[in-house]
Amino acid sequence: MGNRMNLEDIQKLALEWQEEKQKETQRKVQAEAVAQDATVKINMYEGGLQFAGMLAKQIEQTGIVQLDTKASSKKTKP
Repeated sequence: MGNRMNLEDIQKLALEWQEEKQKETQRKVQAEAVAQDATVKINMYEGGLQFAGMLAKQIEQTGIVQLDTKASSKKTKP
């Protein structure tokens, strides 16, 4: 005798699959958020490494580091 499924069994199985699908969808959303956060942090570190390299090169060439703390942007009147 083979396994027979009735309508109630199929509905129960479909409900279980729907719940599992929702869990996996949520897990995927969370994983994507983690990946996005990691990408931002990696980019920040990359920028820091480029800045450190630039400073090291400046020290090698001149013996000093000149940090310009004044902004050179022009303000516009409203």
